Amino acid sequence: MVFVSALANLGATHGDATALVFGDRTWSYRELRAQADALAAVLRADGMAGERVALMLPNGPDLVLAYLACFAAGAVAAPLNQRYAPPEVEQALRRARPRLLLVHPDRRPILDRVDPAALSGVRVLGTNDALYRGAPAEPADIESDAPAVIFFTSGSTGRPKGVVHSHASALAMLTSTAEAFDGVRPDDVVLVFEPQVHVSGYIATFSALCNGATVVLYDQFDPARYAAALIRHRPTLICTHIDVLAQLLRQPGVNRDWFTSLRGVYTGGDTVPVALQEEFGRVTGLPIGVGYGMTEAIWLTVQRTARTDRDGCIGRPVSGVRLRVDEASGEVWVAGPMVMQGYFDDEALTAGALVDGWFRTGDLAYEDDDGVWWFSGRIKDVIVRRTSKITPGEVEAALDRHPDVAMAAVVAAPDPEEGQVPVAFVVPKDGATLSADELTEFLRDRIAAYKIPARIHLRASLPLTSSGKVSRHDLHEDG
Repeated sequence: MVFVSALANLGATHGDATALVFGDRTWSYRELRAQADALAAVLRADGMAGERVALMLPNGPDLVLAYLACFAAGAVAAPLNQRYAPPEVEQALRRARPRLLLVHPDRRPILDRVDPAALSGVRVLGTNDALYRGAPAEPADIESDAPAVIFFTSGSTGRPKGVVHSHASALAMLTSTAEAFDGVRPDDVVLVFEPQVHVSGYIATFSALCNGATVVLYDQFDPARYAAALIRHRPTLICTHIDVLAQLLRQPGVNRDWFTSLRGVYTGGDTVPVALQEEFGRVTGLPIGVGYGMTEAIWLTVQRTARTDRDGCIGRPVSGVRLRVDEASGEVWVAGPMVMQGYFDDEALTAGALVDGWFRTGDLAYEDDDGVWWFSGRIKDVIVRRTSKITPGEVEAALDRHPDVAMAAVVAAPDPEEGQVPVAFVVPKDGATLSADELTEFLRDRIAAYKIPARIHLRASLPLTSSGKVSRHDLHEDG
């Protein structure tokens, strides 16, 4: 099935039910369908089937409509990070080589600071009401393996990768996400602050729309606004980054009433520290549902009940997912309908990542005797101290057990005698007083001596990527 088939009956099925809420404005399913069809007609008239359409749009209805229109017209959506500076926009345009660029008026001045050569042959359209008044046309004839979207990853090092999802895998991501959420129902209200240009905001938004739920959209995260949105809109489902949940717990006046409407709270990408899981449960009365996945393949596993016996639980696979561990490296390989088609314009990288239908995740994990999977780190982050291998995750998990630690990250540092040593960066909880010596002593009875960080640095915060993960590449020791 192609994506557009799953969305074609939105208006007919749900009619006047609320599809989107943004600010003080609402869009019904009927209205959403009509406007998306009108924009799709514009794209088809411009011959955009099979062509890339770059999207420089913030979270909001224009971006939702642009995605839907691209899918219906057979165009390939190429969303760009709205926080890109002009040189990054220029690089993205050179990479994507779009035929059309849809841009929000607030972002238009950035194009004046981009090398005109990067825009050569690119038609630039600003979003306005006229785009949604076109006469609907017949849907394009689209194959399920045709490319639907390219997500440019927010990797902390090197050239960003363009992850290509077909219509089939783009839809499978939403099906597996809905299953991970224990089903999405028409009476659900899903709060989305996560960037829709990334896979996190995409799956939260469209898994809801595919099932007739209401999506409440916000552009750009602010903890106070998030707390106010919980109270104002009373969502039933949220899926957000670990750091967002931690910041909510630190908001003045936080109490259980903020969360009483929720039937599910989910996070993905990284494991949830036991300390955060326990604190969130005490304050809200809810567990944090944990999932595993990445831009190339999501959603893969889910654990809906809190595991506080140890860190790293990512649960059991959702339907259609196959996981296995490569015996030689310990790397997790995954196969399933939600796996990407490949990397855009990079055959070598694709060949190295996809082997006989299996995607090499670059992650380390294992399955226990009960069929539950546990995340243990990333291959590229493994620290080799003399001849002993250390995964940062196991050291971070031990640090997270300290009652005064809010967040911890461990990276490798070169050492002339030991090759590499682990170095920790720790954020204390608000009002807590910590020292490196105290933390070192705390670790002595919890991990082997060779795993204890050579140095521990206390920080007010840790750098994050645009997808909410700790940016290890940006962690540096002073001096």
